[in-house]
Amino acid sequence: MIKAIVFDLGGVLFAEGKSVAIERLEREHGYKPGEVQKILTSPQSIDLRKGLMTDEEFWAWAQAQLPQGYDAQEIKAAWYHGYELDIEILRLIEKLKGRYKIIAFSGNIRSRVEFLEERYCFRRLLDVEVYSFDCHLTKPDKKFVEIMIEKAGCRPEEIVYIEDNGRYAEPARELGVKVVLYARGESEKLQAELKTMGVEV
Repeated sequence: MIKAIVFDLGGVLFAEGKSVAIERLEREHGYKPGEVQKILTSPQSIDLRKGLMTDEEFWAWAQAQLPQGYDAQEIKAAWYHGYELDIEILRLIEKLKGRYKIIAFSGNIRSRVEFLEERYCFRRLLDVEVYSFDCHLTKPDKKFVEIMIEKAGCRPEEIVYIEDNGRYAEPARELGVKVVLYARGESEKLQAELKTMGVEV
């Protein structure tokens, strides 16, 4: 019997902000995608997600790496605004709320979660929140998944985890969590898969 539904944020409840930002920065400012990608996938960006680097430290570092004429704060703004709400997933969470434990499980940045909360007020729908910046771990670290399972307060087989990245989902599968991979715009397919797992949608 399923007791908890776990949602990734970027790529599930929200658009995958990095790719949205890179495309927008190229179109509006002429920033080369490779330069922006390098910053947003750097080891330093992982430390930022893990809460091992502050926002100020990261963006000062980023500014020093960027070519002349690039603005790190412009990149930050585009990155944060790239996380656009998926209305279908929001509606799904609203339907499931109260019947299942709703959990956010995300390799995110504290200030971005605060930004998204201010913009969308999504945290009212969550029963449990498991973030990389609190755990100093991020996906696809198996220990990060173990923390999520512990905070869920139920057995792995009683959890369904909705994720957009197959590599990030693999450790959860290995630990016995039921995984559904989601692609934006495929909410009907997602709901059909949830039903096969015994979730009342």
